[in-house]
Amino acid sequence: IKLENQSFRRGGCAFFHCSCLVTVTVPAVDSKRPIGIGVKSFSGCKVLANLVLPEGSISTFNSHSFDQCALLHDHFGKSVADIVAGLIYRFNNFAVHKLCYDHSLTTAQELRDCIKDQDELEA
Repeated sequence: IKLENQSFRRGGCAFFHCSCLVTVTVPAVDSKRPIGIGVKSFSGCKVLANLVLPEGSISTFNSHSFDQCALLHDHFGKSVADIVAGLIYRFNNFAVHKLCYDHSLTTAQELRDCIKDQDELEA
């Protein structure tokens, strides 16, 4: 699911118990209007594994935003702050992975340039 800016701002229970939800992409937003993850927004999304959260986009979240999200808990722990930080910053040291992860915004030339830059760093 790729959200439009306004659809995620509606707050709590946005995807409550969507048990088959695997991936959600939250769009980058105007820094003057950051997104808040509402109460139980993803609670019960047991197979949610991919949540694209742009850096600087999340201003608030609730301690129950990711209740019963087994895959996220296994990977990042149960702390909502750790889950949000892990999702936002997980590709910081993996430039190629970051480009491939959100491939809808990546051009082939950007990928070639990124691979070339990584090769030069390793040489």
